[in-house]
Amino acid sequence: MMLQSQPPADILLKNGVVFTADDRHPWAEAVAVRGNRFLAVGKNADILPLAGEHTKTFDLQGRTVIPGFNDAHTHYIGAAIEEASTFSMFGVTTQAQAGDIITRFATQNPDLEWLHGNRLDLGRFENGCFPDRLMLDRFENTRPVAISDIDGHSCWVNTRALQVLGFGVNTPDPPGGRIVREENGFPSGMLFEAAAEQIPNPILPSGLDFQQVMIQAGERLNRLGITSLSNNGISLEHLETLAGMAEAGELKFRISEWPALSLDLGLASQLRKRFAGNEKIQVTGLKVFMDGVLSSRTAWLLEPYSDAPEDTGFPMQPIIEIEKMVLQADKAGFQVITHAIGDRGVREILNIYQHALQKNGRRDSRHRVEHIEMAHPQDQPRFGELGVIACMQPLHATACIDDYTLARIGEPRGGYSYPWRGVLDGGAHLCFGTDWPAIDMQQPNPLENIFGAVTRLHPGISSMAPWHPEQQVSLEQALRSYTAESAYAEFMEGQKGSITPGKLADVCVLDRNIFSVPPAALLETKVLLTIMDGEIVYQDLE
Repeated sequence: MMLQSQPPADILLKNGVVFTADDRHPWAEAVAVRGNRFLAVGKNADILPLAGEHTKTFDLQGRTVIPGFNDAHTHYIGAAIEEASTFSMFGVTTQAQAGDIITRFATQNPDLEWLHGNRLDLGRFENGCFPDRLMLDRFENTRPVAISDIDGHSCWVNTRALQVLGFGVNTPDPPGGRIVREENGFPSGMLFEAAAEQIPNPILPSGLDFQQVMIQAGERLNRLGITSLSNNGISLEHLETLAGMAEAGELKFRISEWPALSLDLGLASQLRKRFAGNEKIQVTGLKVFMDGVLSSRTAWLLEPYSDAPEDTGFPMQPIIEIEKMVLQADKAGFQVITHAIGDRGVREILNIYQHALQKNGRRDSRHRVEHIEMAHPQDQPRFGELGVIACMQPLHATACIDDYTLARIGEPRGGYSYPWRGVLDGGAHLCFGTDWPAIDMQQPNPLENIFGAVTRLHPGISSMAPWHPEQQVSLEQALRSYTAESAYAEFMEGQKGSITPGKLADVCVLDRNIFSVPPAALLETKVLLTIMDGEIVYQDLE
């Protein structure tokens, strides 16, 4: 409790249902903020005396207060650039819809050399069959067109794009990639994984700069109650722009950026040192891809795909190379963050993490595995045993069951797909994110993901039965995984992630008591107030 001689609170929230995500004191009624820190948390009678003449006080009338959401896995920065410079195919399921969008974008952008599209859900397009270049040629055949799948692991291109890339009958599949081919060997127009790496990145339209895009992107995050995120895929130039925005008070979200594990460790160390102690930008982890995704059968499985008995997927690069990079990064004190979706991919990276522990010694490394769409029951306890963090995206578990997941892995393996409860029962830390924009959502709304976590249902599929409900988690656990656990995964649990006196004041207020309503009400719940770093960054509350 503060002494009366100390300055009063700047912001006070009273009469709320406060879920602190602090296991020592999980519930409260009121919260006081001074500067950019939580001043006090507790009962109304204890907190109300902290108000002063100029304190901004909100009477919440029983609404929920939670820590600011922390999306633990995104590509949000790149997605914001894409949103401003490409056409979206989200929700497109027919050739006619695709043609209308492509033709309109081509007409509106006559000076672009490449026409880029994104977020096409191939699993739901034209009966789930991969489209080809000839289909795309009917809409545009003079300029190269490249449309990425919603998961970002495959790309649909037209004939002109193949010509510009120099892809033909004799073009070999690149390491970690695959070119889908016609019967004569010519590329069909579908490029998987590394086969699409030569496609140039989209550029922002004239008159729109990166800083403007980030200001708008921050506003969208704040409306959803998001105050922090982890991100992969930003250029060093853009990272410096974000640093300048943070210093000027223009950056309204915190970011933990993951450079590639292949980055020179000397440069990575400089970045880590550059942002050490920075409360808004962190560089502590390095990311690597172990395998691909189930949709294109590039995820690496222990047993063959149910709908392709000759195929088990493949690693993105030789295991010996991944292991070498991980061991070096671990020795240098870096956290390693690994994309692994198939059960073989998950097992292999756990083996590598175990080898790093044996060779370099045990430390608080907090290595991570991202997605974990399959994990063999024998491997699930290893997360807790090795101190490896599991990061998963709840709506990935429910979005594509009928579209392709069951076809790819079959029902027997479904029992150890997206095993949230399994890794928790093994003592592991579990954090949640969206993988935005690689997810079946119109926006990266944490409440939709939390609905998926507690129900194992998809909000847009009314006929769906819960997908292996034994893996559901409680509402409290889902909130912790989106707040306190995400902070732990960034080594920031001492600074943020819970409503605890002394921690950074990141908090959001919801329009109802979500603990007294059925899970479906989460889909109608709105954010009314978002505070980030002690500043009100979004308000729809009197």
